[in-house]
Formats: sequence, structure tokens, C-alpha cells
Amino acid sequence: MASSEEDGTVEEKENNNKKRTKSSLITAWLTFYNIAMTAGWLVLAITMMRFYIQKGTHKGLYRSIARTLKFFQTFALVEVVHCAVGIVRTSVIVTGVQVCSRIYMVWFITSSIRQIQNEESVILFLVVWTVTEITRYSYYTFNLLHHLPYFIKWARW
Repeated sequence: MASSEEDGTVEEKENNNKKRTKSSLITAWLTFYNIAMTAGWLVLAITMMRFYIQKGTHKGLYRSIARTLKFFQTFALVEVVHCAVGIVRTSVIVTGVQVCSRIYMVWFITSSIRQIQNEESVILFLVVWTVTEITRYSYYTFNLLHHLPYFIKWARW
């Protein structure tokens, strides 16, 4: 009897170690992903500000950032995968609709209709998305690191 009780304890310890290792890998991946996304949106923000300061206009801004915007907006599809495989507890449908609607806006509307690329409405959604995403991904990163600054928490809520 004693050996089977010990085996059960060893098996439980092994299962707990596997769960901790899996949890650590998931946390490391999510931290890396959120840092990369924060950095990407910061690059977009800096590029947009520099463009406007240098040119004094928003005309041509979209074309100058289109490639980077497409990359980071499309890379957000990974978030749908995170939901689908259970890495994060968020609705796959809600996340999918949000990500796909943005991809649709970038790839199928704004990129394909050149006449609207210089419209104020495009600049508006670019600025709003950029501020939102920098705040959101920063929040997730600091939350994963258990060091959430008050300003980020305040800006997120």
C-alpha cells in the first residue's frame, strides 16, 4: 500500500511540474507576443508623428505606414488562435470579429481604394487603433509580469 500511495504522490508531483512548465511556456510566449505587438504599434505611432512633423500634412501617411500596419494588424490573428486553443479565456467569436474587421478595413478597404487613403477618417482610425493597441498590449505585458503601473491600469479601464 505504501508504494502505491508514494507512486500517486510522485505522479501528482510530475503532473504539477508539467502544468507549471506548460504555464511558464505560455506566459513566456504571451509576454513575448505582447511586447512585440506593443513595439510594433509604438513604431507605427512614432512613424506617424515623424511623418506629420516632417510633411505638415496627413496626405501620404497611410502609404508610408501601410506595410507595417498590415503586418501587425494581420499578426493579430494569432489572438484568435490563443482563444481557440484555450491559452486565453476570451471568446473566439468576439476576438475573431474584432481582428477580422480590422484586417478587412486595412486590406480590402483602405489599401484597395486609393481615393480614401488621404481622408481624415482613415487618419482617425489609425490614431485611435494605435493609442488603443499600445495601451492594450502594454497592459497585458505588465499584467503578465505582475507589475502593472497605475497609469496603464487607469488608461485601460
